[in-house]
Parts: sequence; structure tokens; C-alpha cells
Amino acid sequence: QYGMLRKGDRVVVGFSGGADSAALLSFLLELRQEWQLNLVACHINHQLRGEEALRDEEFCRNFCEERDIELHIFRENIAEGAKQAGMSVEEFARERRYARFRELLLSDSDKIATAHHGNDMAETLLFRLARGTGLKGLTGIPPVRGNIIRPLLFCTREEIESHCREQGIPYINDSSNDSEEFSRNRIRHQVIPQLEKLNSSFIKTILRTTKQLSLEENYLEEQCRKEMGEMLVSENCWDREKFLNLHPAMQRRIAAK
Repeated sequence: QYGMLRKGDRVVVGFSGGADSAALLSFLLELRQEWQLNLVACHINHQLRGEEALRDEEFCRNFCEERDIELHIFRENIAEGAKQAGMSVEEFARERRYARFRELLLSDSDKIATAHHGNDMAETLLFRLARGTGLKGLTGIPPVRGNIIRPLLFCTREEIESHCREQGIPYINDSSNDSEEFSRNRIRHQVIPQLEKLNSSFIKTILRTTKQLSLEENYLEEQCRKEMGEMLVSENCWDREKFLNLHPAMQRRIAAK
């Protein structure tokens, strides 16, 4: 549906050792022969959890060795790096993860696969709502962005963990996911359970909503480009009257370009 993979692709897979990334790596491994995929796993030790982080690192090493998957392990002092950069630990860790993934790319056609899933989508949407966002922000996490693909995006965390149990896929639990220190964890543990009391299918509802909003956002972007083309008088100059005759929503969208 999203054209995530082509035969012969080289795919760098973010691998934490948790259920989501273990399921993703196992799924791509099933496709490896048929799709002639070159799989490269990447594990980042954020050095935030001491011995537990070393346990995760060793688990990932054994997991990949047993399955003949190339693995690259990076160690980064995320807490110190975030302090120096003036960023939150969450934001800095995300930035460094993607930087490490990109280091492993050998060509523009290589893909980066991350294990984001439906619960991540819901958490992201609620986080953006709390901070303030527009329609584009409400589309959530895109299934494909450039060379980044997210094959599990429309699965829930419960479905992924159930799949791992049924298929005997080993995984580990990250204790930091239980900490209330991080904003996303507070959304995960406090906000979403309350919303699921109102609607037991809340995560699936969010996924359907973001799909619809993505379609509407894409349509409005197409209309925006069309209107901008019709208003263009010369380079960086638009027809004022045509702009003022547009709907205010389109005016705001164009002015933000």
C-alpha cells in the first residue's frame, strides 16, 4: 500500500530488543530471502540504565548472531549530551538514534525501518494536542517519510506482544517505559487508559482518524500548491486580490509557506 520495500533493498532496522523491534526484525527476516533484503540491525545503548542497558545490548547481540543478522552497536551518554545540547533526554535520544541510523546508510536507496506502532501514534497525537498543533500535526506519524519506513504502524502494542508470544519471538522489557519521569510515559500510563474506558477501541479509532486526516491534509496541500501557482505574478510575488479572495484557511496555509 505504501511502497515501503523493493526487492534487493538494504534495510537498517532500529533494534532495541523490545517486543516491537523484535517483531519488526523477525518479520523482515521472514521476507529476507523472498525479497532479497540485506538486513542491518542497529542498537543504541543510551547509557541511562546501567546494568540493564548492558543486558539489552547483550540480548540484541545474541538475537542477531542466532539469526545471522548484521548488528551495529553504539554507546552514547545521552544524559550528558542532552544537558550540553539544552534538550530533553527524550528529544536528544531520538535525534541521536536517527543520526546513528543514517551513519549506516550506504546509498540513497537504503531504507531505515523503525518499530513505531499504533500506541506510539496515539501518544504522539495526544502529545501534540497538549502542546498545540494544526491539521498536519494531527496526521500523526507517517508510515513512510523519505527513506524511513514503519511497517508496524497500524498494529497495536497488544497485537505485537501477542504475536511475539504466539511465534516464540524473544524480547526484553525496558524499565524506563514504566517511569513517570517522561511525558510520553505519563500519556501512556495515565491518559490513554482513561480514554480506553470511554472507548475500548481507542487506539484503533485514533489510527482510523489519522488516516482520514492524512488524506485531507494531502488534498489541502495539493489545493494550496494549485492556488499558489495561479496567484503567481513573478518570482516571490503573488496577486494580492486573488489571495484576499481565498478562504481564510487557505490564506493561512499559503502564508505559512
